[in-house]
Amino acid sequence: MSKFEIRELTTSDWENYKKVRLDSLLDSPDSFCSTYEREAAFSHADWQSRLKAQPGLNVSFPLLAEIHGEPVGLASGVIWDEEPTVTHVYQMWVMPKARGMGIAKSLLDRITMWAESKGCGLMKLSVTTTNGAAVSLYKSAGFAVSGMLEPLREGAALEIQPMEKKLVNAV
Repeated sequence: MSKFEIRELTTSDWENYKKVRLDSLLDSPDSFCSTYEREAAFSHADWQSRLKAQPGLNVSFPLLAEIHGEPVGLASGVIWDEEPTVTHVYQMWVMPKARGMGIAKSLLDRITMWAESKGCGLMKLSVTTTNGAAVSLYKSAGFAVSGMLEPLREGAALEIQPMEKKLVNAV
């Protein structure tokens, strides 16, 4: 493995986005609220629309990590209209063969810089409690536990832990 690059996804990147998102759901089914079966059924138009601004969504910042043009990681920062000073982190995942290279930290750093540039004072995410590597990553990036445990999905035995991080713009 060699140096990676991180870039913002556009609607024309929907096929790369689909590939890495479905790979993430297959590799780490207990890390996401959605499932492979649900998202594999999405149409091409569904995948394209996921990379566009949506009603009720102020702005999003979908990122793709690549090594030699191959998608190896994904993360998105999202600011919802009802919380214009909070950035939520979604879909954080790095392909197993690319882990340990600093990709996840770089994705978080890029989202943090973007969130601060948008005037946000807080970042929030949720992590499956059994994913020790992700919990450690988020703690090392300045996130702290911020609420009650919640079920991963309806009827799931697994739980997620909300976490948050104050940003430079925090009051």
